[in-house]
Amino acid sequence: MMSRSLRPTELFAGSGEMATLMRATDWSKTKLGPVDGWPQSLRTVVGVLLGSRFPMMIWWGPNLLNLYNDAYRPILRDKHPSLGVPAAELWAEVWDFAGPLARGILDGGSSTWMEDVQLFIKSGAIAEETYFTFSYSPIPEDDGHVGGLLNTVQETTLKVRSERQIRMLHELAARAADAESEREAARIAIDVLSSNELDLPFVLLYSLGQEANEAHLVGATGLKDYEGPAKFVTASLDAQTGGWPLGDVVRSHRHVIVDDLAARFGQLPLGTWNARPERAIVLPLSRAGQRPYALLVAGLSPHRAYDERYERFFEATADQVANAISTAQAYESEKKRAESLAEIDRAKTAFFSNVSHEFRTPLTLILSPIEDALAQPEKSLQGESLAAVHRSALRLLRLVNSLLDFARIEAGRLQLSFVRTDLATLTTDLASSFRSLVERAKLKFLIDCPPMSEPVYVDPAQWEKIVLNLLSNAFKFTLRGEIAISVTSSDDWVCLTVRDTGSGIPASELPHVFERFHRVQGTKGRSFEGTGIGLSLVQELVKLHGGSVHVSSIEGEGTTFEVRLRTGGKHLPPERIVEAQWSQESTMVAPYLLEASQWIAGGSDAQDVLVEPIQEAAVPANVQAGSDKERASVLVADDNADMRDYLARLLAVRWNVQVATDGREALGKARDQPPDLVLSDVMMPVLDGVGLLKALRDHPRTSHIPVVLLSARAGEEAVLEGLQTGADDYLVKPFSARELVARVQTHLDLARLRREWAGELERANKELESFSYSVSHDLRAPLRAIDGFSKLLASEYGSELKGEAKEYLDRIRTATARMSSLIDDLLHLSRITRAHLECIPVNLAELARGVAGTLRAHEPSRAVDVSIAEPLEAQADPHLMKVLFENLLGNAWKFTSKRPDARIWVGKEQGPEQAFFVRDNGAGFDMKYADKLFAPFQRLHKASEFEGTGIGLATVHRVVTRHGGRIWATSAPGQGATFFFTLGGSRRDGPVRAIELGG
Repeated sequence: MMSRSLRPTELFAGSGEMATLMRATDWSKTKLGPVDGWPQSLRTVVGVLLGSRFPMMIWWGPNLLNLYNDAYRPILRDKHPSLGVPAAELWAEVWDFAGPLARGILDGGSSTWMEDVQLFIKSGAIAEETYFTFSYSPIPEDDGHVGGLLNTVQETTLKVRSERQIRMLHELAARAADAESEREAARIAIDVLSSNELDLPFVLLYSLGQEANEAHLVGATGLKDYEGPAKFVTASLDAQTGGWPLGDVVRSHRHVIVDDLAARFGQLPLGTWNARPERAIVLPLSRAGQRPYALLVAGLSPHRAYDERYERFFEATADQVANAISTAQAYESEKKRAESLAEIDRAKTAFFSNVSHEFRTPLTLILSPIEDALAQPEKSLQGESLAAVHRSALRLLRLVNSLLDFARIEAGRLQLSFVRTDLATLTTDLASSFRSLVERAKLKFLIDCPPMSEPVYVDPAQWEKIVLNLLSNAFKFTLRGEIAISVTSSDDWVCLTVRDTGSGIPASELPHVFERFHRVQGTKGRSFEGTGIGLSLVQELVKLHGGSVHVSSIEGEGTTFEVRLRTGGKHLPPERIVEAQWSQESTMVAPYLLEASQWIAGGSDAQDVLVEPIQEAAVPANVQAGSDKERASVLVADDNADMRDYLARLLAVRWNVQVATDGREALGKARDQPPDLVLSDVMMPVLDGVGLLKALRDHPRTSHIPVVLLSARAGEEAVLEGLQTGADDYLVKPFSARELVARVQTHLDLARLRREWAGELERANKELESFSYSVSHDLRAPLRAIDGFSKLLASEYGSELKGEAKEYLDRIRTATARMSSLIDDLLHLSRITRAHLECIPVNLAELARGVAGTLRAHEPSRAVDVSIAEPLEAQADPHLMKVLFENLLGNAWKFTSKRPDARIWVGKEQGPEQAFFVRDNGAGFDMKYADKLFAPFQRLHKASEFEGTGIGLATVHRVVTRHGGRIWATSAPGQGATFFFTLGGSRRDGPVRAIELGG
């Protein structure tokens, strides 16, 4: 009890609103009762509460009646004033959370402390999302019992919201940097915004069309499984009723708040807190001073008032999304620009590459014969050399004229003169000039150009180029079947159609057929030559005639080109129409025919050509001829008939010459009858020179043949690239006859020396093998003595030996065993080399199963899964193949010993040649050591890890080599290894030459 009566003015001291309100309250009419009856502890805490600037509230008594200070008042929102109200009534919306905590304090529990707790407090018509950090502390009565609690609290709503929003905006900025397109930027933006449904219940992102009169939905979040009117996919911005006011936002460049969403769109889906958003904001996304290019529609949280802070957050979000999209647009634009520049660069590169090749071939055929003629006393050209020079000069002229035409078209300087022309007659005459050539190629040629009712205005010279280019193109790519050309008329149109049954054009290439310098790769044709401007020139010339050209094709079945022109002259520039007599004379056919005739010279099935020798003056004086039996053989591969014939004439003076029209024909001839040297052009149809080179190197029968490549590509880089492909030499066109002959002679001499060295090396190897066999055999006798006496010593005197002595004896025994194993392996290797090779049909699968069974018998405790494919058959020596599997399977068995799931596979793979393999999932090895695998005594692992002498793989290599095959391996550390081997070229009379790896 109080020692004296305390007046309210003394208890509720202070000038604050709450102190004034408490002084004015008649406490006798409240559940707290008169102030005189309050315990001293309560009066003391009240004094602390009113004197504090920190938000505090007292809950007192069984009903937790509340008292609070000025700092606490904003937390109550519109619940103020509420003095003496029970806490459960005052905080009814959060009492399911706060009540148990408070009761725990009253029941004697310890103080609490909680940070950033989310609570939904009623504020007006909404349940506001708020956050608080608070503590509950007990207030004792005068008798020591807990009479109430002190709630000290700090609202952290602004902090939590700000951190959440800043985190979202930061993530959006960081992730948007990865966007490489507008679509990807929109996807990233929506993905980031979807993580903040507390501030953004739903989001719709619309892009505007190029005309900015239509909006397209590009992303949405928060409206899952909703397909109502609020989430339209496409809408007109001119619509004035219903929907989002997108048009108003675009026109005003300002955001718009949309109220009463339920009335506008019907019920929207429930949000995160089981509440439906009722308001939304539509914001424009634009660059400064420009019309919006996108619109952001965002729902307003139903648990937050729309205030200045919320508005700034939406504006910041819109700016960030706009920046993301704008940056992506800039990147995409720059990427397209870079791709466009790269495409121009590729076209330029293709042009120079093609033109270089096209110019260098005829230049070689002009310069080389002229140089030959200048080296002769009479200094004259005659016969086939003169004809080849003339053909090459005409070809150069056509190439130059085509390039000039194209350049004039590009510059807008090609002026056409349109003449009334009998198009059917002109086209028939042009096509007829090809008849003899087409029929000589064993093709059917159809010409259907009936008389037309009226003339057509064309430039006759340019029409000739259109027709001749299309016919040449059809002839180049038609190896069998027919070529048909027709001219038809219908209404106000005439149509030229050139159809063939050739190789056709892949569907993916059709859109690029008329692009300048573009050439369809891999298409089977009569020649690889071409600049890539013929069809592009056709298209440009047709456009200048006011017409159009179209192509249709089915790969493997043929191609059809259609050129459509209008009749009459109204569609043409009046000043370019010439009322002159059309002349039927043509001067353009000859170059086209001469070039096309070279594509079939000799035919694809022609016999090997041995042409008449050229004059001695063309050959270096130090090159000596021999008899036909002594003469080396040279295989010439070139798709250009003139170049092929010239090279054959040039080389036939000193060597036996075979010719081939492409790489595939050359490869077949080289494998049937290997020449001493291959001279090949790089650019050829079917199989080019580089492909031919690789195929020759990959086959044991032709791997050793020197290859000289000819190319139109000049420069150090081109030469290095050619040599890096594995060629022995690389000549750039044009070249002199003397240089070519000298280089061929040099490589033939080097090849002969290599054969001689190989013979000497083989003899030396045999002598070394005989020596190693003898030495190994002789070493066995003293080694047996060492082994026997060491065993006897261990048996008879082992118990008397001390620690070190016994250790030394064990080392002797171990070294003796290893030496014995090594000698056995060496003898095994020597026997394989010396043994007679008996090649018969062998079941390799059965041999592998037998070896695997032996390995299991030696280690019955190991569970190794060995999978052997069926069938595995080959022509081989069965004894040597057993040795091969003993080593390869033993190797795999050993290197999988540390795996509980050890697996070994034996099988074969089909490719250019059949390859067998033994694969495991063991220790593996680094491929940088692959070239050491098959040399004797090479080990890639320590003896303490895996035992071995380093002879096993050398033995396998020797077995494969004796069968005329090759062996190689692929692996990675810890991922197992695969050993492949072939058995091609086996013969009963001994080993054949093969590619050898390692030693």
